[in-house]
Amino acid sequence: MAKLILFLIIVGIIYFIFKSKKKKTTYKEPPIKDLIMCEKCKTFYTKNEILKINGKNICKECYDNS
Repeated sequence: MAKLILFLIIVGIIYFIFKSKKKKTTYKEPPIKDLIMCEKCKTFYTKNEILKINGKNICKECYDNS
């Protein structure tokens, strides 16, 4: 009986050692890109979704609909 308890303790220690060595992944928020507001629909878009027309920032959807 003592051998069984000793064996379980050793297995438990090995399990916790390997478990702690695993890289823990944590949720990281994606980096905030520069957001620009469309002056027509007042929605924020990234730089690549905004067109500069006559000095105004307009999203591609609003430009296509106008």
